[in-house]
Amino acid sequence: MSTTPTSASIPIQEFRVKLQEAVEARGASYQGIKVFIFRFEDDATGADQDAVTLSGCMQDVFGIDDVEDFAIEKTSKFPEFDVHERIMAKVKQLMHARSLLIIAYIGHAIVDMESSRLQLISENGTQTMFWSTIHEFYLTSTNDFMQNLDVLALLDCCYAGSAVRAGGSRSVQLLAACDGRSSVRSRKDGVTFIQRFRRAAYTLHNGGNLSVNVESLFGELQRSKTSTTPDAVHKIIGNARPLVLPFKQGSSSTLRQSLSSSVETNVLFKISLAGGPDRAILREFARLTETIPPEFKITLENAYESNSVVFLCRASWETFVRLGSTLDCVFVASVKGPSLVHDEVPEKPGWTRSFGNRLDNEGA
Repeated sequence: MSTTPTSASIPIQEFRVKLQEAVEARGASYQGIKVFIFRFEDDATGADQDAVTLSGCMQDVFGIDDVEDFAIEKTSKFPEFDVHERIMAKVKQLMHARSLLIIAYIGHAIVDMESSRLQLISENGTQTMFWSTIHEFYLTSTNDFMQNLDVLALLDCCYAGSAVRAGGSRSVQLLAACDGRSSVRSRKDGVTFIQRFRRAAYTLHNGGNLSVNVESLFGELQRSKTSTTPDAVHKIIGNARPLVLPFKQGSSSTLRQSLSSSVETNVLFKISLAGGPDRAILREFARLTETIPPEFKITLENAYESNSVVFLCRASWETFVRLGSTLDCVFVASVKGPSLVHDEVPEKPGWTRSFGNRLDNEGA
């Protein structure tokens, strides 16, 4: 899924196949779920408090009892080895059946100038480790012993989005506090990403569902963020299969629910299709998107003739991420409310705002 404009287009026939693949993908049922949270003991960001917050969320909302909060000791000379040893112990317990491992880092990070890799770092800067040592061994590994293991990575640190590297055939996803160019607040300066994640999880749990996919968590993070909060980053690193977390049942009355914004936040994106006369592509696009399940609602805002047919569409964050697992949906903007132009400019006769009837009434 790209957030950089591109002129690439795909044939309408390929769009049909990839759209079906995206909407039919289903998450696995896990035999075991474990959570590993790590941070530096030498830290002044409040990472220890955020680790407690995340641990409580995993236990209260998702019913995950196996949650480890590991602080890399100030005296450790080999942080990578310490973290790897702890994670591998969990992998060995999970590797024999379809399972999910959640790996979370909370604390300081920088981007190494020479390698452009994300570097996790202690408060005084004397202890460092590259995120890639975890990413390449656990997230994109093709080793046989990892094939039953799906992974969700949570990164609450500055420049978290720079951790992304694609690859692998397992279901592996990343939720990051910000993109590769942004910094984030520590707990002492305001609400952190982990606190926002907890609030999103509680809100979705109180909606009465039995489970939630990571795309919905990302969507709630984006819907509830303030104007000064950086956009979170969601990346599908492996295959298109969703990561689904079952909710803990029977405890919703004890959970605090956050208030969602009264104005729905959606994603404006574009996609370019080729492979036939423009009018035929337009009609086929309308037909295909009308037949997908209602939870994948796509609104066509406009379409233009170019080297291909360029569609400008609106969808929820969840739908945008799901489509992006198989299609090159180009992010345009996060938008709120209806079109300002449609509110001010009368529509031409024969056109409607509803997606299904967006084609002009040629026969009228």
